[in-house]
Amino acid sequence: MKALFLFAWMALIFYMSAQPQLESEVTSNLATELIYRILNVLFPSGLISIEEFFARYGQFIRKLAHFSEFMILGILIKLNYMEYRKDDTIWIPFLFAALYAMSDEFHQLFVQGRYCSIKDMLIDSSGALTGILLCHLILKGWKKERSH
Repeated sequence: MKALFLFAWMALIFYMSAQPQLESEVTSNLATELIYRILNVLFPSGLISIEEFFARYGQFIRKLAHFSEFMILGILIKLNYMEYRKDDTIWIPFLFAALYAMSDEFHQLFVQGRYCSIKDMLIDSSGALTGILLCHLILKGWKKERSH
């Protein structure tokens, strides 16, 4: 069952990467606007205009999305790896995630208006490593707790 979640998540990443630039921008803009609106509800006074918010934070939010989607991928890879290989390594799951990040960026070379970015590969791989490490540390602590 874990493998199904992993492959579904990989397919979602592939689908998002297959969106032409204009579609991708629409999706990113919707997410950025949603974050702006949530912040506006939480902090109704003194918030900057939506245009200024986009100018200041739009790129950061887009890169945070890259990081987050690959952090989830890293968690799913680590969980699947542990199910089939009962060892604690983080490097094999990380290698798999980093290779997927590279293939994702390479895939974008063939999508209208998109390009291959080493910076995005590093962001994606960092997100995956963060997810793998979080999963590793949480499960290690959980196993330790259960053994007492």
